[in-house]
Amino acid sequence: MFRHPLSKKVYHIKASPEQVSPKILVCGDPGRVEAASSLLDGATVVNRHRGYLVVTGEYRGERVTLATHGIGAPSAAIVFEELAMLGAKVMIRAGTCGGLTPIAESGKIALIEAAAYENSGTLYQYFGGVSMPAYATPEVVLTLESVLREKGLSFVRGIALSHDAFHKVEENARRWASLGVDFLEMESATLFALGRLRGVKVGAMALVVDNLLSGSELVEGREELELKMVEAGLEALRRMKV
Repeated sequence: MFRHPLSKKVYHIKASPEQVSPKILVCGDPGRVEAASSLLDGATVVNRHRGYLVVTGEYRGERVTLATHGIGAPSAAIVFEELAMLGAKVMIRAGTCGGLTPIAESGKIALIEAAAYENSGTLYQYFGGVSMPAYATPEVVLTLESVLREKGLSFVRGIALSHDAFHKVEENARRWASLGVDFLEMESATLFALGRLRGVKVGAMALVVDNLLSGSELVEGREELELKMVEAGLEALRRMKV
């Protein structure tokens, strides 16, 4: 695997390598990072610049970092790259998604094994016309699966499609479903492809908040489920070797 060029500069995460753990849980929503910080001992904010909230603390004796990556591939790529520059060795995404199959109903946690992408401008900038395989590190997937089972959380393993236009997905949902896509979200393909490029172990979970085919929607208990998913991610990070 390639390592990150040391000549690159960190512009957006105003933190030093000493302030960031090699084990990082990433979320799109800074509010989710703020809520998750309640699970840490000695939680310390190390960045707020540009709205990218980054918090470092300890989870069950293991030093971990929570980081905000924003919405979509361009924002996420900036954060994933800069975390790699700061010494990230494993990154797990805890987000939300839409379901496209009957097994991916609202309220379940999607354990994303791989993510397709279609006409991604960000990944085209990195890989040109090559359709770079975007897959989670198997070790991370298996660790997450083990933790989710132990915690009794309802989950389903599958394939996501990371798209770039949030308010345009309904036009393509049935076509993507017919191709075997289980979940729709916006950042996992970027995480997986850049993780491979930069030598970082990666994984992703996403709470299914609606199903675009059945029309179901998660209305009650969303915040509680999000926090349980985040805690599963932290436990998986605790168990990971770097």
